[in-house]
Amino acid sequence: MTKLRTARAVAGNQGVQREYAKRLNAVLRKVLREALADMRKDAEAVGLAQDAAGDAVSGYLADRFAERMARWMIKAGEEAEKVSRWFCAQMYRTTTSAQKKALEAAGMSEKAIDMRWKVPLLKRQYISPTAAKRLAKDIADNTGLITKMASQDLARLQAMMSESAGRNVNFDDIEKLLESSQGFDTERAKRVALDQTNKLNQQIQRDNAEDLGITKCIWVHMPGQYTSRQTHKKFDGQVFDTKTGLYDSDVGKNVLPGELPYCRCVARMVLPEGLYD
Repeated sequence: MTKLRTARAVAGNQGVQREYAKRLNAVLRKVLREALADMRKDAEAVGLAQDAAGDAVSGYLADRFAERMARWMIKAGEEAEKVSRWFCAQMYRTTTSAQKKALEAAGMSEKAIDMRWKVPLLKRQYISPTAAKRLAKDIADNTGLITKMASQDLARLQAMMSESAGRNVNFDDIEKLLESSQGFDTERAKRVALDQTNKLNQQIQRDNAEDLGITKCIWVHMPGQYTSRQTHKKFDGQVFDTKTGLYDSDVGKNVLPGELPYCRCVARMVLPEGLYD
């Protein structure tokens, strides 16, 4: 049996992942701080500054919260899109660059790759037409994810104000509660960054590979931070089709590396004869 020629596996860029987590966390904290500041101003405008926020939330402040929600979400969406555009551009750049080096090390010529990856991205960086077609959707999907998180955080703020009713809790207390959860928020941003980096890294490589005529990969299991999926351990070393993946009995469907939440598995591209030497 002929030994398969494969390129080394390429994981997501750790620097991009860390910076994305920081930017994601900063956006979500900014949305909460601005919303709380707006509500404090509304309270001061009607002389409620020294009163418990919860005592008024069922009336004037509750109405104002609902009225301002749309504006907060618009701003959150704008900030989310900025982060998403940066993140996706960096992921496409770093992933494609690392993948190209791996393919060249496996025997593909730079010329053969450049002939097929000809869509400009950033500073003489080129990606495949298939990858380029998906870029706008990736930005939109990531923007939607961040915006949804901001919406959930605003709902958490609203719940805090409602739960404080009758307990003489003021805006300073609510702000301290939000600040005390900063550790949780930071860890949440890290988890989301890990998940999104893994997903996008593997997807970009499959899209780039498609325009090179690469249709097969070898699954490489990567242990999770706390645990590993037993099904994915068994996948290690198995050849799979880049379109269909492998059947995961735990979820009852075929999956690809990085597809499931927090999956860190990667793939080695199998080079068909004629693509190397």
